[in-house]
Amino acid sequence: MRSFVVSALLLSSWLASSSVAMAEAGSLQDALVAARRVLVLGDSITADGRWVADLEAWMEYEGLDAEVIDCGLSSETVSGLSEEGHAGGSFVRPDLRERLDRVLRVVRPNLILACYGMNCGIYQSLDENRFAQFRAGIERLHATAEQDGVTIIHLTPPVYGGPPDTRGPAGDTDYDAVLAAYSDWLVSKRAEGWNVIDVHGWMTRALEKRRKNDPAFAFAPDSVHPGEEGHREIARAVIAGLGDEESATAADLPERLAPFLPEVTERLQILRDAYLAAVGHTRPGVRDGLAIAEAEARAQAITRHLRDRRLQLRGRQHESREWRMPISWPQPKVVDPGPAPANPAAVPTDALVLFDGSGLDAWEGGDGWQAADGVLTVGKGQIQTKQGFGDCQLHVEFRMPSPPQGKGQGRGNSGVFLMGQYEIQVLDSFEDGTDGPLTYPDGQCGALYKQQPPAVNACRRPGEWQTFDILFTRPRFAADGTLAAPGRVSVIHNGVAIHSDTPIKGATAWHEPPRYHHHEDALPIALQDHGNPVQFRSIWIRPFEPVVPMVIE
Repeated sequence: MRSFVVSALLLSSWLASSSVAMAEAGSLQDALVAARRVLVLGDSITADGRWVADLEAWMEYEGLDAEVIDCGLSSETVSGLSEEGHAGGSFVRPDLRERLDRVLRVVRPNLILACYGMNCGIYQSLDENRFAQFRAGIERLHATAEQDGVTIIHLTPPVYGGPPDTRGPAGDTDYDAVLAAYSDWLVSKRAEGWNVIDVHGWMTRALEKRRKNDPAFAFAPDSVHPGEEGHREIARAVIAGLGDEESATAADLPERLAPFLPEVTERLQILRDAYLAAVGHTRPGVRDGLAIAEAEARAQAITRHLRDRRLQLRGRQHESREWRMPISWPQPKVVDPGPAPANPAAVPTDALVLFDGSGLDAWEGGDGWQAADGVLTVGKGQIQTKQGFGDCQLHVEFRMPSPPQGKGQGRGNSGVFLMGQYEIQVLDSFEDGTDGPLTYPDGQCGALYKQQPPAVNACRRPGEWQTFDILFTRPRFAADGTLAAPGRVSVIHNGVAIHSDTPIKGATAWHEPPRYHHHEDALPIALQDHGNPVQFRSIWIRPFEPVVPMVIE
């Protein structure tokens, strides 16, 4: 399902709506892509966390960045029912109504996955009163989510039943028939525009298939709580319902998920314990978690490592040893930025001039870089500023050789390296619409190289002067050297916005994924030699520091 991967990776960087209209199956994909935080609700099957961890591992594999908070609570119902003597009479089943408002207030999700039903019939035969209370509970949950502007996807309950001769809590009652009725009703709500993934139907078909070869097979040894294969089948059903049928049915799905599962499971547990404790509930015997701030900090550290892992696993290294992002970006739309200016842009009075045509006093390195007639021509080797910079506004004017020579990455290639590490690509990417794309999108002019293509292709013809106006916020590192906040960049190319506060994934490298390494707060600006006689004229910079508020006495 590569189309989903592409869509997810493209959209997740900029979609920010709090809810997504869900009129058709494809919109389920959009909801997950757009989500910043996903809340998972359910009973002990959800609280177990294994199907949720599988889902999260799939999200990591596919490049989906939403934070998942599992607030499943053992024994819980949406019906408000509890059988006599439940848990030996020590407590009645928790009712979602008791905590729902607090969950939404504390977690603040923009997407909910809810899986209820297993406990809601309290392991008795199908009864209209109990059925009515299940329906009322689900409708309350749905209405509350809609009132809060949160998209909700309902999951039908898993199958009930263990190996032959196993007596679960329902005894001789055909309790799976109860869950089938609950599931059929939920699926019927699709006609009203509800988003429903039929886990029960998926697992029923999978169980029938397995029992053709093994009549004693069961997903749940005790009839209720799935084992490893049962949780994996729930995850497959949800993944398929979200639109990735290829992954859901793939025999190698466990192998795809395995590299991510240990850390995903750890992160999921840390966040689950913290948020359950913060929200509060009536279920005894649930362990307390960390304070939310501490839990989120630990989770973020795990997430950063997972992102590196994702890039390593999903990226590819060509025969040339060149590493590429595993993304099929669309070609940026070509726009005409207007005529090239005859003269350099005016320099602000508080700017530090790095090159104005008069010499290379502000630079060091390189061999054969020539400054003549007000123009700097690339020689051999990289040059860099003698002074280091962090947060800054940087103005660079450049032009490509004319007539053009070479193709792809060999045509007018150079680069502006912020802090000597984070490259904004310089390349002759001018396209007249007849020759087709000249190179891969995240290698075009203005790209955050191999991380993010420009929003549009605003290049001028070879031989015409072009400008980059770059706003850069350096990455922040914690005292222990770990990344506290990524760098971010906005770029105006020839007066056209091509990046807006784009997060930087790490230092640019041609042969490996981008990753961060602790470094100083100020490092030189560098210009790249790629074997092409690219020229520069006006280069200036304005370092800036965040405005510090003053306390009025």
